[in-house]
Amino acid sequence: MKKRNGFTLIELLVAVAIISGLGVLLAQVFFTTSRSNTKVERLTDVKQNGEYALAVMERMIRNARVLTAACTAGGAVSTPSAAIVSPDGLTTTFTCLLDGSVTRVASVSSSGVEYLTSNAVTIGGTSCDTDSLVFYCTSIAQVPRSLKVSLQLSQKGTPTDQFEKASTTFQTSIGIRSQ
Repeated sequence: MKKRNGFTLIELLVAVAIISGLGVLLAQVFFTTSRSNTKVERLTDVKQNGEYALAVMERMIRNARVLTAACTAGGAVSTPSAAIVSPDGLTTTFTCLLDGSVTRVASVSSSGVEYLTSNAVTIGGTSCDTDSLVFYCTSIAQVPRSLKVSLQLSQKGTPTDQFEKASTTFQTSIGIRSQ
């Protein structure tokens, strides 16, 4: 018998098939991990923007003397903006404004516009739709004492694919301190 000095064609094909299968599995794991990391980063950015915007609004509303604008109507009122009168007598309005191609949460006062979200995060796409930023005023005898804020943010340019979508809703209730 002769001694074999190599591999047969079938052995080589089996080895190539096994290595190819392992390569495909490793590529899938890599791409899935990469997509997951991207989504986590986008969602983190959205959450940080939402928490910051709510914190600023909460601090200012809690210290306000009066809730004004649509909140002065009797009973529970739903409105896309809310105005407050600060302890120094100045009026500030919380609303959403179009900033270039991004709709952002903003604080508008006599000193100007201060955006509460970054331009990497959008609220309601290219316009302020009715569900993206909503203030629910509750009042007793036309004197509003609390405000519920509902805010929906998403990453600018986020694909519609559910796996990659970075969007979340924030809600909080804020009461005015007694003066």
